[in-house]
Order: sequence, then C-alpha cells, then structure tokens
Amino acid sequence: MNTINPVGKWSSFWTEELKSALKTHQNNTQVGETLVLETSTFKVWNIHLPKGASLPFHKHSKPYFYTAITAGKSRSFYNDGSIKEIEYKANDITYFHDLSDGNCFIHNLENIGGTTLIFTTVEFKTQT
Repeated sequence: MNTINPVGKWSSFWTEELKSALKTHQNNTQVGETLVLETSTFKVWNIHLPKGASLPFHKHSKPYFYTAITAGKSRSFYNDGSIKEIEYKANDITYFHDLSDGNCFIHNLENIGGTTLIFTTVEFKTQT
C-alpha cells in the first residue's frame, strides 16, 4: 500500500466533486457492486471494475474481508483525507476484524491499473 496523501491533509487531489461525493454517500452501506448472497450472519458481494471504472464512496462499519480475484491496482480516497494506492495479486485476502459503528471508515475504489479488478467481499452482520 502506498499512501499518496496523508491523513488530515485535504490536498489538491481532493477535488470539489470528490468532496461532494464523499458527503453525499457517507451513509452508503453498499460495500460491493452486486449482492450475491445474504444470510442472517453475512453478506457476500461481488465487485467487477474495468480499468478506469470506480465504485462510489461507501461506509465500512462491520467486520469484513475481501479477496482480489484478479491482479491490479486501485486508488481510494478516505474520509480522513488520506489517499492510498494498492497493488493486488490474484487471491490476495485482506481482513478487517475490528470495525463497528464507532470504528468505521468511508472510501471509494478506483481502478487505476490496466486490468479489470474483480473482488469478492464477505461482510459479517455481527462482530466476529
């Protein structure tokens, strides 16, 4: 992960359009593109982002993990002002176990690489 803008520094990378989108979507809890399965304990989402495409700002307030099905590169703008770029290898898994209403984050997801990014995200409805 490469941080290209630090926490709390709302630099010129943050356009008025991005700031407005963050404000508009601060309560968006759709953490994936397509909900493919929901049970009483979890939701499974798919994300399929062609190069240059993006997923809108959304809020993560529940424990979750994602698997990068394909290799690629993304950029995300976070509600704390930070901007991060991540390079994925196929089958990379990242787990966020300690999220809650009081410990959450909001970000978008932009595909800045040359391949289609495909993710599967599993979001738990209760603390794991």
